Amino acid sequence: MFKQLRDATPEEVMEELEHCRRENRRPVRVPRYFRGFFIEEKYQASTGFEMQVFKHEETTRSLSSSKLRSLSPSKGRPKRKLILYLHGGAFIYPPVFFHWRFLHDLALRTHYDALLPVYPKSPEYDCEYSVKTLLEYYQSISESKQYDEIHLVGDSAGACLCLVIAQEAHKNGWQKPKTSLLLSPCVDLSHTKEKEMLALQDKDNMLQYDRIVILNAIWQGKLPVKHPWVSPVFGDFSGVDNLNVFYGTNEILQPDDLFLKETYEKAGKTGCFSEYEGMFHTFAMFPIPEGFKALKEMVSILKR
Repeated sequence: MFKQLRDATPEEVMEELEHCRRENRRPVRVPRYFRGFFIEEKYQASTGFEMQVFKHEETTRSLSSSKLRSLSPSKGRPKRKLILYLHGGAFIYPPVFFHWRFLHDLALRTHYDALLPVYPKSPEYDCEYSVKTLLEYYQSISESKQYDEIHLVGDSAGACLCLVIAQEAHKNGWQKPKTSLLLSPCVDLSHTKEKEMLALQDKDNMLQYDRIVILNAIWQGKLPVKHPWVSPVFGDFSGVDNLNVFYGTNEILQPDDLFLKETYEKAGKTGCFSEYEGMFHTFAMFPIPEGFKALKEMVSILKR
């Protein structure tokens, strides 16, 4: 599967884009295995987009009514914590099984509420439209004051959008995310580290550089390539605290992630950048020893 995606010709990429356009017009359905854990909500954005949002229900069930009654007024209510998860997929794909599995594991291990919004995708929509929709949604969560802590989690393209939200939350005075946890983020669509990325192409079994360039250009739309909504590595990090990044040495986005680390530290920040030797793109979502190890590390960060 990975080889087929990586070795696609430009013509095959365009065919795939048209396929994704059709697929993204259809409602997303929770995989059968997880249907007992997620319920669907709808969010109508002022952009005109009606966004499907899936909420993980395990927290509600695990915190029984008897336990809630046992909490005296003096003890106060338990803190409500949220994982807002933005799935990856090159800005064109809907969530797939491994996204649901990953978020399900995080929710079970942390006992936090979890939300998965199905944001607007290319080629039907571009970056500006999608970001406006997501920012409006995040603002609604912030202004509801429903959660004591919000943790942003995302992989690949979704991780890029998480970083945009973290920067905009500070800029607009919204509730700041307690943690931003990014898995193999794609944060520089200008491809500043092109030479370094191409040097890793033979090691990457999932991503193809030329294909990424095509998809990113479509997603970019009319915004400048170094606009912080397109390439958040060039954004304002002054209000982005507790940034945690996981990536592998065998993915062509590794130079992006090292560039993010360099930029973040130049802004006077200290984050956690976990590099896994020999690992591929978004490895932590897969049932392999390194994936389970990274997942445990992520849970520890979220519960810290």
